[in-house]
Amino acid sequence: MRTIGIITKTHGFDGAVVVRSESGITREPEQGEPVFVVIDGLPVPFFTREAFTASRDTLVISFDDYLTPQSVARLKGCEVRTGEEPEEQDDLSDIKGYTIFDKKSGFSGVIAGIEKNPGQLLAVVIAAHGQILIPLHADLIICIDPENRTVEMSLPEGLTDINL
Repeated sequence: MRTIGIITKTHGFDGAVVVRSESGITREPEQGEPVFVVIDGLPVPFFTREAFTASRDTLVISFDDYLTPQSVARLKGCEVRTGEEPEEQDDLSDIKGYTIFDKKSGFSGVIAGIEKNPGQLLAVVIAAHGQILIPLHADLIICIDPENRTVEMSLPEGLTDINL
């Protein structure tokens, strides 16, 4: 499942809720499409009655059978997910030229390219002590900031000391 965002409040008088996403809303659910609201740690299906993007990071969505603000008020703070799988990060060619920062060691370097190995994407990074390969794995990437053209990572100790 892919996370859409968090329900922050009710919207209007017809049982709609506001879903905020830090990464931006990429797609509106279709009418009748299920989304999953995580209640007490379990994803519960809710069928979309109507949905629209109010801003880049805000989705307003209403559900079948929930027609009043009171009926959805208890969902505030719950995570909303789709049944889609998370998008694969194998098209990261657009981060070429970004600067990688390692949160732990303070390492930094510029991404010169992306290499696709079976099951693993690698960033070819030009650093002060030479060229190194850094795995582009979701568990290592803290955030990608397109505005500042940076990739903040949490790399395993010693990884940045390996030269090609």
